[in-house]
Amino acid sequence: MIADSPIGRPRTAPVALFALTVFLSAFLLFQVQPMISKFILPWFGGSPAVWTTAMLFFQTTLFAGYVYSHLVGRHVAQERQPLLHLVVLGMASLLALFVLPDPSFKPTGDEAPVFKILTILAASVGLPYFCLATTGPLLQHWYAGMAGGQSVWRLYALSNVGSFLALLSFPYIFEPWLTLPAIGSLWTWGFWLFALCCGSIAWRVLRHGAGSPGRDSEHACPEPGQSLQYAPRRTERLTWLALPALASLAFIAVTDHLSHDIAPEPRVWIATLSIYLLSFILTFDNPRWYRPALMAALGLGAILFLAGRAEIPAFFGMHWAYGISELRTIHYVALFLVCMLCHGELYRRRPADTRYLTEFYLWMSLGGACGGLFVALVATHLFNDYHEWPLMLAASAALAAAILERERRQFVQGRSREKVAERRWAPLPVLGIIAVTVCAFWWDNPLRSRVSYAQGGTDIELDQTRNFYGVVAVKERQFPDDPLRNHRIFYSGQITHGIQYLDASLRHTPSTYYATDSGVGDALAYVKQRNPSAGVALIGLGAGTLATYCRPEDRYDYYEINPEVVRVARKWFDNMDRCKAVTQRTFVGDARLKLEQLSDGTRYDLIVLDAFSGGSVPVHLLTLEAFQSYVERLKPDGLIAINITNAYLNLYPVVKAQAERLGLGYRHKYQHRANERYVRDNLWFVMTRDKAFLERHPSVSRPIRDDEGNIVGHEDLDLPGIPLWTDHYSSLLPIEWRD
Repeated sequence: MIADSPIGRPRTAPVALFALTVFLSAFLLFQVQPMISKFILPWFGGSPAVWTTAMLFFQTTLFAGYVYSHLVGRHVAQERQPLLHLVVLGMASLLALFVLPDPSFKPTGDEAPVFKILTILAASVGLPYFCLATTGPLLQHWYAGMAGGQSVWRLYALSNVGSFLALLSFPYIFEPWLTLPAIGSLWTWGFWLFALCCGSIAWRVLRHGAGSPGRDSEHACPEPGQSLQYAPRRTERLTWLALPALASLAFIAVTDHLSHDIAPEPRVWIATLSIYLLSFILTFDNPRWYRPALMAALGLGAILFLAGRAEIPAFFGMHWAYGISELRTIHYVALFLVCMLCHGELYRRRPADTRYLTEFYLWMSLGGACGGLFVALVATHLFNDYHEWPLMLAASAALAAAILERERRQFVQGRSREKVAERRWAPLPVLGIIAVTVCAFWWDNPLRSRVSYAQGGTDIELDQTRNFYGVVAVKERQFPDDPLRNHRIFYSGQITHGIQYLDASLRHTPSTYYATDSGVGDALAYVKQRNPSAGVALIGLGAGTLATYCRPEDRYDYYEINPEVVRVARKWFDNMDRCKAVTQRTFVGDARLKLEQLSDGTRYDLIVLDAFSGGSVPVHLLTLEAFQSYVERLKPDGLIAINITNAYLNLYPVVKAQAERLGLGYRHKYQHRANERYVRDNLWFVMTRDKAFLERHPSVSRPIRDDEGNIVGHEDLDLPGIPLWTDHYSSLLPIEWRD
């Protein structure tokens, strides 16, 4: 029965208006996340932790919005609820004008990055985002009162559809055609349209009443097929918290894992968040999409395969090479299955009584926020590596095993010959427990891929730390039978960024990507020959190998965003100490910001960009605006040398396009590895106006050989049609290696 409204007419829910408002709020809610994260990304060195910290803000603000909806729905009088929300809508509509932060918020480089990011987001988008976050649960609460026994879960699924479409439209519709300021203006207009729709609903509720499921038991309507219950048990509330927390942790851990191993690109963020939302859409739309036994079996298999993608093929005598696309696909599939398990089980445990609707969303949003809080505030300071990744995999495997055991018991109870079925299925829980135990030890070793060039010897771990910018580690490899080969290795994440011999006679021999006959070796030799006193800027420090090239009369400036890299380079390597340059300065912070802040008129003969050899590629250092700032600090005949060695991305067309846009000549040089002196395959790109350098140094491409080792051609790295990268546009998709 639907009660009469205060003015004597039956209450009816304007379904279309509710649906449009919920859809708009979700669309705007998730459209702003990649937009503002990409806008501030260059301000913080392009670190993947920008997205992790932004997700912490968004999830925490979402939780705050759900707290507001819960308190309003349960403790504010029915006639005052719409009045209060109209005030919030009005304030948020005014602040929506300033959704993109003002340049005055740009950091100087000395602040704590996490706190600074949270401050920027709170000041620019805090209240509008909070207002959008309240919409879903509050409008569903009002809808439950106006629509009687009609299900509210389709509205929740619709909100996730809006979120999903927002994420897909940003990289494929808005970003390719519009600048970020233009997208921000459209977002503001969209928010005003949402505020108008939401205000119309609030006004309708104010005039006609909505009924309150929290106060009127007549509207405490159970979902179809469920019985009325009046108080969820503590264990149920715990699952409302734990399941979304695990899904959120999986989403953030996979995003972080891919971003640090490849690049902090918005498309990765959008892909993982879209998968996260898609699992919500499917599980909350209809129970037929979630098959517990099937999903648990597939999920457990995917997790095992993901953890052992290197070891499992080797066990069977196979070797599989993973490119960037394959690597991403493996992680995306595992993330989807884990999220389906978490959200499918969450939907199975939803409250039957709509009086507990806002509380359900409250616990669910708190669980989502806990995933972000754990990574951004706990794991970053507690762990010295990304141990939340193997812990998430182990927890997901345990959940899958528990679901399989539950389904097994239900299957046994449904069989007439229970003893036969019990004997046939008994190994499943045992195997699940064994798998979880083995994997917990197997996965909790993120350093297993950090290996030296040299075979044999004994590794000794000397140092390892983690902060906002990532993980840095130092290993020492010793060869008792050949002490001349003893060396120390500097790792940034999984990537080697410098090797130094321990023997005094070889100690300052440049190796890895920096040998004297490499592209950067040629550039340094030319600059030293041309200039009695050379000014050199090194962007990206690593072990400080390039400091071995300096002379007493030179000027060397080091630009390094991660203070831990500077500490490690000075503590475990002596390349910087050996550099006796007349001027030697170290700038800790983002190179672009520090170059902009230079006020002494410094001009360099050579700028070396050494931040792209693998792992997380700081895209903002490769944009047109970045190269314009380099040229401003370069002498007229100066050189820019860029290490474009990368296992995942072909950066050649990107830097070539920048050189052509700036009117600079360019050369590239490929150097084949030389294991006996710890030299790796490397590729350098040099751009300059110095015609003498261009004449003396022709480009050298990687030779292509046939099966017999004969050279049959040379590699062509150019990719026609690659758009020019700017701070408002960049895409890794066209430059991924396809081999």
